Amino acid sequence: MEKIQINVPRTITFVKANNTKLNNSLHVQYHRKQYDLVMAVDKTKLKLPADLPEKWNTGITYETKIDQHSALSADTAKLKKKDAERKDQLIHIFLTIRAQERSHKEDVRDAALRLAATLHPYEKIYKLPYEMESGRLLSMEDDIKTMTAEITALGLADAFENLKKINTEFEALHVRRRTGDADGKLPQAVEIRPQTDAAFDAVCQYIQAAYLSAASDDDRALIDQLVDRMNQTSRDFKTMQRSLTASHRKDNKKKPGEKKKPRKKPDDGPDIRLPEDGNQPKKPEGGGGGKQPETPKPGGAGEGKKPETPQPGSAGTGGTGGTGGGGPEIHLPEE
Repeated sequence: MEKIQINVPRTITFVKANNTKLNNSLHVQYHRKQYDLVMAVDKTKLKLPADLPEKWNTGITYETKIDQHSALSADTAKLKKKDAERKDQLIHIFLTIRAQERSHKEDVRDAALRLAATLHPYEKIYKLPYEMESGRLLSMEDDIKTMTAEITALGLADAFENLKKINTEFEALHVRRRTGDADGKLPQAVEIRPQTDAAFDAVCQYIQAAYLSAASDDDRALIDQLVDRMNQTSRDFKTMQRSLTASHRKDNKKKPGEKKKPRKKPDDGPDIRLPEDGNQPKKPEGGGGGKQPETPKPGGAGEGKKPETPQPGSAGTGGTGGTGGGGPEIHLPEE
């Protein structure tokens, strides 16, 4: 049989990095790495339009700013931590005052009572919104200016000074976050990311076309090397994303030793409770050690005798006159 071989031109393919699954930081870093690889090659060899790399870089620049802005929002975590610090300091101050109200030293006790009366309106201000709490703390600073002696008597001078320091640091963080939000005015990541991806896809298509129309084997080898490096970059970022996903899943797994929640009964089902062993009817007492009374066999003792009809109230009836002579003593279970 004759062998037939069709010489089909070799093509190149790109490995996809699942861009939509990359978080913002990885997404912009991925594009930056790919951009650097492409820009290191002569653009005339790749036959890229002059403005395409610029458009791609515009998307990367915006994403970089968005990522930096989201890093600025890390101040939110610092803000919460600083707010917790001033709450703890406030609680420490008021617990100390409350404890010293019962001091055996009269001067300390009186100082605590005077300070408690003055600061009573501020006792729960840590529950207020940030701005209101900061304002009330500044008001409290004014109120305690005339109570230096009482504060010194209770040993709270350092605590009040530290509270003032914490509140100043909190306000600095709060202002920085607020002004950062106002100055940002950046597009959302969900808006710019698809455009950056589209520019990258266009670059890849031009590179594929350049490979097919390459003027020499050297140009083709150059593009081959570029695509290999770009594909390796995609694989690396896919691995990073998988590692992050696996780490999140591991953190969200139920810890060992956690008990399953009991299944709830259907609301319309009957509430059925089985009796416990201690509430079971007792077995008959007397001869036989708990054996069941035997049923007289036909032809046995007393056969042929007509049983006497017991009178109401007499022994042997099921009435109120007592227990039956030969029957077992039956105890009803208690409620």
